[in-house]
Amino acid sequence: MKKMTLATMMMALLITACGETKTQKEISSRKAALAEHQKTELKKAQDELWKTDSMLQLANKQLEAMTQEVEAHKKELKATPEELTALTKLRVKRDSIRTQYEALGLKIRYIHKKQSEE
Repeated sequence: MKKMTLATMMMALLITACGETKTQKEISSRKAALAEHQKTELKKAQDELWKTDSMLQLANKQLEAMTQEVEAHKKELKATPEELTALTKLRVKRDSIRTQYEALGLKIRYIHKKQSEE
């Protein structure tokens, strides 16, 4: 009876040990997949940030030029409602691009933080 109990315990330990090895392999493969996913997302975010930065610079230049034009028309009392509406829409567009730019920057910082934790 004692020999059978000892054999049963040995089998249980063997099965448990094999299960832990398999689990460790799964964990390490998931960590590797996460690291690869983070690299991919970081690259995408950096590319998108570069494009967004270009769009933001262009929008800022357009807004500055239009603001100067509208201000000149206001001084001459010749500003039209269409001009003012277009200026407001351009400001909204610029603000939207800026928000996207800031969100991408935060995403990049977050990915860098997570990568450094590992």
